[in-house]
Amino acid sequence: MHDNRYYKILVGLAAAGLIIGTWGVVNVLLFGKRATALGSYVPWGLWVAVYLFFLGLTAGAFLITILTYVFRVRIFAPIGPLSAFTVLVAITCEVIIISFDLGHFSRVWRFLINPGWTSMIFWMVVFTNAMIIIYALECYFLLRESLVQGAQAEGTPARWLYRLLSFGKTDFTEADRQADHRRVRLLSIISLPVGLIFYGINGAIFAILLNRPIWNGALTPLLFIVTALLSGGALITFLTYIFKVDDALVHYLGHVIRFLLVVFLFLEALQFFVGYRTGMPINRASLDIIAFGPYWWVFWVFHILLGSALPLYLLSFRHESAQAVAAACFLIIITFIAVRLNFVIPDQAVYKLEGLEATFYHWRLRTDQYFPNLNEWLVSLWVFSLGLLAFMLGSKYLPIVSAGKGEAEHVEA
Repeated sequence: MHDNRYYKILVGLAAAGLIIGTWGVVNVLLFGKRATALGSYVPWGLWVAVYLFFLGLTAGAFLITILTYVFRVRIFAPIGPLSAFTVLVAITCEVIIISFDLGHFSRVWRFLINPGWTSMIFWMVVFTNAMIIIYALECYFLLRESLVQGAQAEGTPARWLYRLLSFGKTDFTEADRQADHRRVRLLSIISLPVGLIFYGINGAIFAILLNRPIWNGALTPLLFIVTALLSGGALITFLTYIFKVDDALVHYLGHVIRFLLVVFLFLEALQFFVGYRTGMPINRASLDIIAFGPYWWVFWVFHILLGSALPLYLLSFRHESAQAVAAACFLIIITFIAVRLNFVIPDQAVYKLEGLEATFYHWRLRTDQYFPNLNEWLVSLWVFSLGLLAFMLGSKYLPIVSAGKGEAEHVEA
């Protein structure tokens, strides 16, 4: 991708986003949650939705690495290193955005020396860091052969970086190659239970909240899994097309994305059907806010029309075109933040105690007036730009694509 004309444009946009978003980052670091539009009744807002968005992006890439290096599915081998790098970048962005939401950076030391062993958030932090360590090592061992070879080759872009990451190693033998593949397989095997617990804990944090009818339900964990695989799988499919890895693989993944999209829409329709059929006012109120509230267009225009109907058409009737499949996946990716916003915010926009809205009067004690302020949007822009810049620079200066070309011969069918 770094050879085409869009690389400089994307890097420029990412750099501009970092510069613009810095204003919001500085404000939040100086003033904490006071610089946001969050309050006592709506404590989770845009940043939690962005966190869930990045969480979903990791899931598809995580699944590809598991299929490639644990179950040794040959067809995914060319995008194995790309998937591992995607997991690493997306999880890093997750950590950054949720750190802003949690706040109180100066109190991290207390969290480390006096952890809450029964806290879901504590275990979320533990397994998040475990995933970062696992995938950082996995990326390194997947790329090490190319790094060593590039460090010795004349004309290698950023050759100094290759030498640095080679740690002085000047040759790479067949024994080294086999050893690294064993390490990658071992790390992937370890990542399987770690990743399942990681995604399960994130879903459980929402599902155990009894006074949130959309969150608290048997469908929530299943929706978490399907939505994560859908958005993450769409990202990997789009990247497979952009990096021109294999058009046949794009077609194959397109069929998988279409199936996941249909399943997701069915589960979402089931959630609405069950919610309305219960007849409980709190359930109906939350669903009414999503479908008919002041931000109805987020649901109907961005999610249903642009993020579901149009991609489903392209994946069903234009699936023979790799470009159409990539376009459908791109639409799913960029509109999926609407799905996350509709999951996080509307369930908090309903008063859970009758008369509570008339008891105290303060704008931070309202559920119907939350909308992300400028600082929240700027911080989100900063994190998105950081992730984009890291991915673009990595795709140019690290052999994450070229390393995948030699993977198929080492992966057993």
